[in-house]
Amino acid sequence: MNVHVLATDYDGTIAEHNRVGESTARALKRVRGTGRKLVLVTGRMLPDLQAVCPDVDRMFDAVVAENGAVVYFPERREVRVLGDSPEPVLIEALQRREVPFSLGSSIVATEAPFAEDALAAIQEAGVERTLVFNKGAVMLLPGGVSKGTGLTAALAALELSPHNMVGIGDAENDHAFLAICECAVAVADAVPALRDRADYVTRAPAAAGTVEFIEEHLLRDLVDLIARLTRHALPLGDRADEAPVAVPAHGTRLLIIGPSGSGKSTLTGVLAERVLDAGRSLVVIDPEGDYRTLAELAHVLVFGGKGEQALPAPEELDQLLRQPDTSLVLDLSAMDLPEKVTYATKVLAVLATVRSTTGLPHWLIIDEAHHVLPSEGSPAAELVRSAAEAFALITLNATALAPSVQPLANVVASTELAAFEAGVRAVLAARALGAGTPAIEGPALERGDAALAWLDTEPRIVRFRVARRRLQHRRHVRKYTEGELPPDRSFFFRGATGALNLRAANLARFVELAEGVDEATWKHHLGGGEYSAWVREMIKDPELADEIASVERAHLPPAESRRQILDAMRARYAV
Repeated sequence: MNVHVLATDYDGTIAEHNRVGESTARALKRVRGTGRKLVLVTGRMLPDLQAVCPDVDRMFDAVVAENGAVVYFPERREVRVLGDSPEPVLIEALQRREVPFSLGSSIVATEAPFAEDALAAIQEAGVERTLVFNKGAVMLLPGGVSKGTGLTAALAALELSPHNMVGIGDAENDHAFLAICECAVAVADAVPALRDRADYVTRAPAAAGTVEFIEEHLLRDLVDLIARLTRHALPLGDRADEAPVAVPAHGTRLLIIGPSGSGKSTLTGVLAERVLDAGRSLVVIDPEGDYRTLAELAHVLVFGGKGEQALPAPEELDQLLRQPDTSLVLDLSAMDLPEKVTYATKVLAVLATVRSTTGLPHWLIIDEAHHVLPSEGSPAAELVRSAAEAFALITLNATALAPSVQPLANVVASTELAAFEAGVRAVLAARALGAGTPAIEGPALERGDAALAWLDTEPRIVRFRVARRRLQHRRHVRKYTEGELPPDRSFFFRGATGALNLRAANLARFVELAEGVDEATWKHHLGGGEYSAWVREMIKDPELADEIASVERAHLPPAESRRQILDAMRARYAV
């Protein structure tokens, strides 16, 4: 895992009796000395924090104060208030109940014994405020504000991702910000609920626990803890016993091999979708233009191809790759082979630099990797090695790749059994782990099945059913659910005699009309196979069309056929 941010609570985590001790300050200085960013996340008000920690501007790259309602950037002395100011009507209600309080830019703070009266004041005032406990203190926060929302705003300003962040805390109000951290750490004396949800609990309490974690794990990029972060694993499918098969989000160097047409593009597509679904950034080097449909997913930009948006130059790539929420598909299909290798090498050089400073992008996929990393060698091979945090290489067989790349793989997958066994043997041999490999039990892989082997320890092999790709289920969602198809592509409910003329210009309208048409009209179009034909030819979704066609052929009662067809449409397109 590339750790580029440490986010830490203040009281009880790095500070004791209001102050940061010398040993803790030295440990935090070492973190920033490695180029990592340090973000303080506290419930304290900023003036109070500056009074008890005079060095706050020197120690931190950003400060999230008032439990997320205020974000402060010391280098430029910029303060951003993210929550509403305390409402006068609330202040009056608290005063009537004799609740002692202090006011921040956004929060109202009191003590735990007055929580019930504070809640009554909120109800009386009719404002949107939430009570958040912090051991003996209580904060009245604007609705939707938490340490998590404030930290998210700070990361966005720093152009960094929570997937490259470690968080450390000790109290109830730390749940919200630890939830967005890739690795959540609780000090030994943290509240029990926080310890239960943490990925790691320190041996020592309070600030000593934070120093312990920095020295033993953070400065070593969590090499000993990555295996614990199983909640981030990327599921690829299920075994016969329905147990999920997944690969780690960090440190996975996956080789997907197999002959053309065996289904390895489907497996690769599932991986890409899982990476994107997890909010991670991705770059796909796409020599044949097979992954352009990923543009249908949020925050994915496609460049290149024939007559499409031009491929970005290296300086443009540098800017794009530094955006945590942006993923790229680089379509090289319009280039000849030497041009593909040249451009891909430039991409990998920029990617290696950006990854070293930001941890972005989180994943790299190189399709037809033998074009870019051929067995006879290429300048790109060493660049893959230097940027090998997490990647997938897709090729015909392992020996088609440069010799320096083959031993990088620690996971091998294939949709064809002979290719799988040969690939595992080749990688084990390249890693000097022996040429033998355990035999995979059972018959040849069926269409839609795959085999996967983890190689970092004793080779472990599993066969599984590859998950269905989401894009196949929800193709051109907005266009077909909400847009308006022209009349010649619309569906018309007319009935046997043509007495009706109800036009469905999209799937949402189809479902609405189908629910209301009479039974005879429904049966007329059903019997002619018109529903599946429309979905196949006009909606361009052959998978859904096949499902509907099976219902049309089943001779079900009208009510049941209507229910099954409309349920199938709703399941795929949320109409």
